[in-house]
Amino acid sequence: MILFFILGAALGSFACCQAWRIHDKDKSKWSHCEKCKYQLKWYDNIPVISWLMLGGKCRKCRKPIGWAEFLSEVGLGMLFALSFWFWPAKGGLIWSDFAEVLKFSLFLVEAVILLVLFVYDAKWKELPVNIMVIAGALAAAFCSVDIYMALGMGQTYNWLSLVGALLILPGFYYLMYKISKESWVGGGDWILCIPLALILQNFWLAIFALFAANIIGSFVSVPMLLKKKGAKATIPFGPFLILGFLVVFFLQAQILSLVAI
Repeated sequence: MILFFILGAALGSFACCQAWRIHDKDKSKWSHCEKCKYQLKWYDNIPVISWLMLGGKCRKCRKPIGWAEFLSEVGLGMLFALSFWFWPAKGGLIWSDFAEVLKFSLFLVEAVILLVLFVYDAKWKELPVNIMVIAGALAAAFCSVDIYMALGMGQTYNWLSLVGALLILPGFYYLMYKISKESWVGGGDWILCIPLALILQNFWLAIFALFAANIIGSFVSVPMLLKKKGAKATIPFGPFLILGFLVVFFLQAQILSLVAI
């Protein structure tokens, strides 16, 4: 778990950096301070540790770096460690079952892509379509491995549940997007739901993910809206969708047991 945390923290730093580079169309090779353009040295790029040692400030100009980088590193590090701990079929990972290891690897890469989308939407209130296409391709590969494993073991794959998940998550937000003419949810939210539904692959899990995203969104956005005192505020929903999806993914065994009662 420590090794997974270190790997996740390093990729969290990478994902946050890529979100900024995609937005700014920055093709520079090395990371640098956004304020003074100081090129970061290797010892400025040690995940978590460098940020803490520098007190969240640039080594040269001492301007604040911001919390996004630190939270991305800690957050993805914890997600990688917890992914291993709570993986539904961890026995397959321990005994190096190829299909299960492939699924786990695809999930971790998907988590990096979702973090890019999380940071991008939280910062600039939009979701880049090209990154969501990558997320969709990874999710389709994840789903394909699940189908292959089920058919390979002589089991029946629940295609109806997969279709239901695709209808309830992307379908619901697409309707909200169309009916409200993008005033309730953005045009990218329903596209983001496609890879989330492909990974969940279950109608009930999709419903719970929908509720979880809205509950988390309410806890965060209602205080923000009250603080605005009636002023028009745009609140990105992509991060809430991603958080709701993660909660449901890791609690899927408990949720499916609940609905089976």
